[in-house]
Amino acid sequence: MNLPKLTPKQQQFVLRYCINGNNGADAYRYAYDCEGSKEETINSEVNRLLKNPKITQWIDEALKNVAQVFEDEIKYSAKDCFEELSEVQKRAKKDKGNYTQEIKAIELKGKLAGHFVDKHQVTGGSLAELLDKLK
Repeated sequence: MNLPKLTPKQQQFVLRYCINGNNGADAYRYAYDCEGSKEETINSEVNRLLKNPKITQWIDEALKNVAQVFEDEIKYSAKDCFEELSEVQKRAKKDKGNYTQEIKAIELKGKLAGHFVDKHQVTGGSLAELLDKLK
């Protein structure tokens, strides 16, 4: 996509806006000299910038890219995890090394992606039996 040219201050505004959680006033203060400006003036200028098609195209594109980065990181699949563990297993068999830390790191990545779930078995009969024991 060919994005329109922005002034250096507009570029700073867009960058700050995208990295600070879409806080327009903060982004405006970062990019422009606001000494002595009233909040109403700053907010008015933010609204003006956010209605500018050049600015909105850049913001939309930047947020798409951020979303794609997060999506790529989240897509760590069970297959990816299995392949990494298989590679570590091959190296460990080959050189008899200790790969505990590397395996733990892969396990944690897998847990974050929801591939490893600690399961707990509860025994002891029915809820009524359990309540009777507590009396």
